[in-house]
Amino acid sequence: MKRIEWLIAIILVVIGLSCLTMSATSMMKPESIRDYLSILLKICLWSGIPILIAGIVYMVVKKKKRE
Repeated sequence: MKRIEWLIAIILVVIGLSCLTMSATSMMKPESIRDYLSILLKICLWSGIPILIAGIVYMVVKKKKRE
């Protein structure tokens, strides 16, 4: 994929996570931006962990394949 395609994909993921967080926060305390940012950070961390693990596994497999 080209860089612009990666950029578009990342922007769409961020928009989706933002919408998910907004709907979750609006059910609890719609007036609190602190809760919104807290939930957004938690969602980003939980979605980032599998990406990090997959990246590490990919690098290990690629390194073993090269040897």
